[in-house]
Amino acid sequence: MKRVLVLVSMSLLTMFSVGCSSDNSVTPIVDPPTLEKDYEKVIQNDWVFTKYQLLDENRKVVYETDAKLNDCKNNRWIFKEELNDDKVMQKTRTDLAYLTNPETKECVEFKKTVPYSINKNELTTLLVSDGDQIIVYFFEIREMQKDKMLLIRKDYKLTEEEAVKYNYPKEAKYLQYELKTTK
Repeated sequence: MKRVLVLVSMSLLTMFSVGCSSDNSVTPIVDPPTLEKDYEKVIQNDWVFTKYQLLDENRKVVYETDAKLNDCKNNRWIFKEELNDDKVMQKTRTDLAYLTNPETKECVEFKKTVPYSINKNELTTLLVSDGDQIIVYFFEIREMQKDKMLLIRKDYKLTEEEAVKYNYPKEAKYLQYELKTTK
């Protein structure tokens, strides 16, 4: 009987010592990021491309690459409102693209300013190509925080053949840009 009491006591002691751990290592609860809804205001900033992602039909990331594709700086978009030549306020997006000159191996900056508009969660930009052709790009604002933005190209859907041709997962359908503010 003594032996049983000792075993029961030891079992209880073991159970209580294992069950009671120190509460000193409390992990703070991290609040989820605040998603912005005032796109017109929040987009007015200097944004740098950080990732290019391919999404499947259900919008899950199936491929991701760093946006810094060469030894130059990451490409940037700068959104702002400014007076145009006719002294009318206009929303503009300045594109700064950085490419390596193959002959000199130096980084070359290409700059283009285009108008943009936002309607609900859709960002629309106009681009005039070198041949004076107007190209309209549509993006879904998937997520916007004060320092991070996710944009999905709405005007382009990758086919399975294209995905395979470029060595992407065959389920890749949509291109998503991740941008972060520089400030």
